[in-house]
Amino acid sequence: SHDREFSLSAPSGPTRGIFLSGTEAVGLGALSGGVDFCTSYPMSPSTGVLAFLAEQAEKFDLVVEQATDEIGAANMSVGASYAGARTIITTSGGGFSLMEEAVSLAAMTETPLTIHIAQRPGPATGLPTRTAQEDLNLVRCAGGGEFARAIYAPGDGAEAFALTAKALETADRFQIPTFVLTDQFLVDSLRTEKPADFPFRPSRREIVKTGVDYRRYDLSSPDGLSPRGVPGHGQGLVCADSDEHDESGHITEDLNLRKSMVEKRLARLSALAAEAIAPTRFGPARAKKVLIVWGSNKHLAREAREEAGADDLAVYHFSQVYPLSPKWKRFFKNRKVFVLENNATGQFADLLRTERLVENPEKILKYDGLPFFLEEAVSIIKKL
Repeated sequence: SHDREFSLSAPSGPTRGIFLSGTEAVGLGALSGGVDFCTSYPMSPSTGVLAFLAEQAEKFDLVVEQATDEIGAANMSVGASYAGARTIITTSGGGFSLMEEAVSLAAMTETPLTIHIAQRPGPATGLPTRTAQEDLNLVRCAGGGEFARAIYAPGDGAEAFALTAKALETADRFQIPTFVLTDQFLVDSLRTEKPADFPFRPSRREIVKTGVDYRRYDLSSPDGLSPRGVPGHGQGLVCADSDEHDESGHITEDLNLRKSMVEKRLARLSALAAEAIAPTRFGPARAKKVLIVWGSNKHLAREAREEAGADDLAVYHFSQVYPLSPKWKRFFKNRKVFVLENNATGQFADLLRTERLVENPEKILKYDGLPFFLEEAVSIIKKL
């Protein structure tokens, strides 16, 4: 029988909240992060962010452009960022696959670039209106060569807001590509959020006025960051090229200089890891068993743990999935670790093992296009 008994009670008093979708939360986060320019090509389930920002364009003085394709959108975004705009692209996995060359261009020229990827099941067209967490490996390894990047995976509307803003500011500060990984379940879900979780703060801009002796890729800083100028703001030449270059931005084949430039682009990974967002814990710090989730499985895992009465289990939710801090290894040492995610190979579990945070995590996977249901997660937790 499917009959269920339940009771409803009225709230004790009036409550105030913001009722919004994950799509709107990402869009609001972009506005809070100081976005000036959004160009994308429509692709479910990410298109709502493009439409939301287009609706806000006049009010917030934005340039919003539907490009002819994903390649054009990505290159337009890199060009706008080179000129000083703060940019965002919104797409899904298949669209992002076409943008990888532009990601490499942004990395080589140390030009900020932020991309929101609302995941859906692939490969190719896959299931356009269903959900998945299948694109972590794609995003982490996208683009030719080796360079720093940061990847965020919000678990609810408040995090989607905060982390989209953070992704934009991190891209600007570290002069790297950054990514916000959501999924169809999160962007299409509606939640009542607390107004206090949506603070609009002034965004910092990391742009300098150049002098005649300006060198865009100055090597003197040990953190790999050189002052970022933009054309027309000062007397300096702001040179950018997809080829390897010297400190002034001109093409070079000096092999020692090449080595220095590779190390420069990678050096900022240390700072990114040092200030990475620690996972949120639900449950006792000394629990013998640990369930790790990322992205939109945050509240599912929290509620399922409570419903299962699993007092010996702690849930850890990761909202930043790359880079990871080696300090977090202590959370999982000498514990039985399970990783629950919506893909067929256990991409985050493998990353945790590669980064030596967890030795042999046990994978709990679902990849039929549907999210984990609460009853399903409760049953899984009771068997751990």
